[in-house]
Amino acid sequence: MPWFYSIRWKLALSYIALSVVPLLIFNFTIMSLIRDYYMNERISEIQENANVMSGIVASSGFDDLVAGNPNLLFFRQTVNERRDDWGVRIIVTNDAAYVIADSSAGTRLSLLSTTLTRPEIISALNREDSFSIREQERTVNVAKTVHDEASGRIGAVLLTQSVDDIFDSLDEIRTTLLLYTMAVGLVVIVLIFVVSNSLIHPLQRTLKVVERMTDGKLNLRIPDKGNDEYAILARAFNAMSEKLEAVERTREEFVSNVSHELKTPLSSIKVLSESILLHESVPEEVYREFLHDINSEVDRMTNINNDLLALVKIDQREQSMNIQQTNINQLVEDILKRLSPLAEQKKIALIYEEVRPVAIDADEIKLTLAISNIIENGIKYTPSGGTVKVVVDSDHQFAFITIQDTGVGIPEDEQDKIFNRFYRVDKTRDRETGGTGLGLAISRSTVLLHNGSIRVNSKPGEGSVFILRIPIRRV
Repeated sequence: MPWFYSIRWKLALSYIALSVVPLLIFNFTIMSLIRDYYMNERISEIQENANVMSGIVASSGFDDLVAGNPNLLFFRQTVNERRDDWGVRIIVTNDAAYVIADSSAGTRLSLLSTTLTRPEIISALNREDSFSIREQERTVNVAKTVHDEASGRIGAVLLTQSVDDIFDSLDEIRTTLLLYTMAVGLVVIVLIFVVSNSLIHPLQRTLKVVERMTDGKLNLRIPDKGNDEYAILARAFNAMSEKLEAVERTREEFVSNVSHELKTPLSSIKVLSESILLHESVPEEVYREFLHDINSEVDRMTNINNDLLALVKIDQREQSMNIQQTNINQLVEDILKRLSPLAEQKKIALIYEEVRPVAIDADEIKLTLAISNIIENGIKYTPSGGTVKVVVDSDHQFAFITIQDTGVGIPEDEQDKIFNRFYRVDKTRDRETGGTGLGLAISRSTVLLHNGSIRVNSKPGEGSVFILRIPIRRV
């Protein structure tokens, strides 16, 4: 899988974008604030000096500042002195933007006796004080309007100061911030990869377990220590694994049980038929007895096959249900009438108790099979002279069918298993009762198909009580 498909890299890049980018924005913002602070301080200082210089020029008067006038020389000396005091270059122009004083006079930079049309001068002559920052020249320029009240003329004073010191300081701060940002960014990136690995590791571990489970290793589990989302996911996954493993065990056990159940009658048929074939002169009574035994084994195989088909049909979730209004009282009475010969044969009393009339939405045929299996089991496992009692009751939501016998009972540790297919409590009885071991499994599946429930209370030697609870109305 390409690295850019990995969740780890997606998380890492997302965290980097959410952490490093804000650091860069913070760096840029801090630099802008520092630059503006220093520049504003320097501009304010130069503006104060410009105000002073404007007052000096206004007091000197433009009419006196003409070529050849001694006052002009004195004025220019004053400008030079201010330049030395303030560390700025001072240029003074008249109302025609003609430079009458320049503190750089005598140097190659001198603009004396020239017309200066810089934007700052033009703004000042239009009675608008202005300032500018020239990044390339690294200078700050402040222009101030000069009012000569005596003559009514105006001029301009331009102060220019180098800000190399500010830019040098800003470069140092920028370098420091950049190094700091790189260091913090590196630490953040390392932490991000550590955190992303810690987040992805449980997922990778889960993925490995899933891949191995797809190969059939259903006994694997994921460590589920802690209470975070990964632990919750691991516990849910482990629960699912246990259910899958249980289903697989049930499937294997079911196949084994089916094979075993069918093997017994087939072996009996094989032995009986070979006994007949190997003996030439066998009395007719023996033939009849053997054929009768063979017929019984065939009937047993047929019963197993029919019960298996019934279970398969019930397990089909999309099977059709013939739901109709069913009179439970009449249904139970019909079942007891049909099973009364079996009860009479064992001298067992069948008792029916109707607490109230009950009618529910149900598939009558399937429900009849479920109830019949439980009552028939009660008759089979109740000693002669015992009783099997059936009680029909209901509340406003559910119908209750209670089947109570005075039979051999079921040990407590076996009660959760009796609804498993082919499960028998008493292994020593083997198949003496003639059952297939599927009756209770069919009953439970049928009740669940009706959105109901079935539970059992039993003690060895005291009998068993099966309680079926089925909704009156099917939603």
